[in-house]
Amino acid sequence: MLKLSLAALSREEVHAQWEIPADHPMWENTRLELSEPLHVEVFAHEVGEGVLVRGRMRTVLDLSCRRCLTRVRREIDEPVDLLFEPLTGEERDELEGEVYPLPMRGTELDLSESLREQLLLTIPEYVICAEACRGLCPQCGVDRNQATCECTPEQGSGPWDALKNFTFD
Repeated sequence: MLKLSLAALSREEVHAQWEIPADHPMWENTRLELSEPLHVEVFAHEVGEGVLVRGRMRTVLDLSCRRCLTRVRREIDEPVDLLFEPLTGEERDELEGEVYPLPMRGTELDLSESLREQLLLTIPEYVICAEACRGLCPQCGVDRNQATCECTPEQGSGPWDALKNFTFD
């Protein structure tokens, strides 16, 4: 689906656009929930022995707030910069993540895995719905943004509790 013709690349710069549906098998085992299809537009051309792919990817992700677990929509609009070069086994390990291997044989360059990886890297690690989000009560689980609870904070033992009993003579 996300393939570029290597024969066409040898003649001129190649422009390609794709729309990957939110329910595409490409997103399996990623825990990604896309609210909209992923839109990808790239320009690819030869650079030395390799191929440079540049463009943009856009979508909207449906994520959970870290504090209160409500659903939060985040727009993703990120540049795509991928370099594919012929790599030996040793070079693959050394340059993993920076340069992608160019297939030694074949007529097509498959961008599926590299674009999937690029999208996963753009997801914010911690998402909150608002700076003022008060989160969930750790005891009763009520959303403190919508209601107040009558729970009193537990007074657990801490690492400094032994000092409370220390006396100075």
